[in-house]
Amino acid sequence: MIDSTTRGGGRITVDERADGSGDALQTVITDIGELSVEAAVGDFDLATLLTQVPAPVTALNLDACRIRFHSQLTASVLELEATLLAVRTAAFAYRQAEKGLSEVFGGLLDALGYATGRVIALSLPVIIPVALVVGAQVVVVTKILDVTGLDDVITKQFGIDLGKTKAKAKEALITFVFEQSDVTGAVIEHVLPGFVVGFLGLPPFVLDSEGDHAFWPHDSTSMTIWVLAGANAFGLLLPSDVEVWRAKGLTPPHKEPPPDVDDLFLREANCHRGVDSGQVRIEEIVGPDGTTRYIVYVPATTDWSPKPGDNTTDLTTNVQGMAGNDTVMREMVRQAIADAGIGHDAEVMLVGYSQGGITAGSLAADPAFLDDVNVTALMTVGAPVSDFAIDEGIDVLSIEHEQDLVPDLDGNENPATKNWSTVTVDYDPDELRRVPELADKTDAELDEMFASAGAAHSSVAYAASIGLLRRAGTPAFDRFTSKNSGFFTGDLAKTRDYQGKRERH
Repeated sequence: MIDSTTRGGGRITVDERADGSGDALQTVITDIGELSVEAAVGDFDLATLLTQVPAPVTALNLDACRIRFHSQLTASVLELEATLLAVRTAAFAYRQAEKGLSEVFGGLLDALGYATGRVIALSLPVIIPVALVVGAQVVVVTKILDVTGLDDVITKQFGIDLGKTKAKAKEALITFVFEQSDVTGAVIEHVLPGFVVGFLGLPPFVLDSEGDHAFWPHDSTSMTIWVLAGANAFGLLLPSDVEVWRAKGLTPPHKEPPPDVDDLFLREANCHRGVDSGQVRIEEIVGPDGTTRYIVYVPATTDWSPKPGDNTTDLTTNVQGMAGNDTVMREMVRQAIADAGIGHDAEVMLVGYSQGGITAGSLAADPAFLDDVNVTALMTVGAPVSDFAIDEGIDVLSIEHEQDLVPDLDGNENPATKNWSTVTVDYDPDELRRVPELADKTDAELDEMFASAGAAHSSVAYAASIGLLRRAGTPAFDRFTSKNSGFFTGDLAKTRDYQGKRERH
């Protein structure tokens, strides 16, 4: 059985349990208080007072019992109030401790990056000459070994293949970066901004700044903006306009709505798999009650070149999207929705994997877009979306492999809220080899696929994991499909596909 954890959605956290207990206790205290008032009023009932006249001794005993009752009742209420205060305090302390630990840990990483940046900046007069001398020697020695054939001698005598050793070292580094994706995310979010600030000699308190500005790097988003500005200076990762048109689908349209989450993802993956530029697909679904809903599939990256071409699903879209800028893919989605004639009141689900998740998540956090489009559901897979303030009225399901670096590029965990479930899956190649989704692949093909350091991010691996989780009855999947059942039932009335290309001026 594949391992997974779920945050957010319908799950209850420790502090939420404490708050719930506090609310229940508050209700009990209120009820007791009301009974106490009723009892006190009853003590002054005229008929009761008149019965005490002919029996003064009994009346005194009754008064003593009343006094004892009210004093004990008051003591009980005070004790309950103290317990309520303790429960409320515990919930508050838990939140503050969790927040404090995160801030302390982040602060330590900020300081580590800052100190490293300052040390390197101050050491440049020594580092640069040493690096030049050592680097020149390494290059010269490597050339001599290659020209003279001594590298072959070393391989025969000592069993050391310098070329393979270099390749293995590179692969090991990449593997470590992916497998320790949480560490890599923390480095991107804290250490790297701290390093840049320290290297530039800026005061360390600038790392404490909050907000969307990028006057100096203080988190992963602002670092991306700085990288983007540097790349733009060399003509790389430049924004552009986009031309959009109706196109023939990469795969034939389906006859029915997606029955579950794994079929939903397979349809998403087919919007970009094996092509130079991905397509936006819109499925129009008419529910049993006659209500029309739409699923918008947003494609993933197909081109990793930093120099923009015609392709809309390229590296430029990735970086521009992570920097919080508008992108050609966002515009493609907007134009596709407009062409499909989707009304403001019609419910829309956005689905995106990797870059598609970035695009879909950013649109779900864009008030201007939400003024025109009624997005009620969002599913992202393998996408860094924690930095997007997604509208609370949108039901969100995010799926991530624990060993996938890409969802951790924003350096944060997704919010654990009632409307946002994040399922983190332990990427297990041995388990995935046996799933039906990969039954058509040979052992050699599976070996090649799982040998890649980035295999945990592949759409094939995600499809296999999602299939396993769905068959195992993952509660977050069941909650998402149940709450958004209108997108998974009824008739698929129409399918529209859209292609686009960058426009150059």
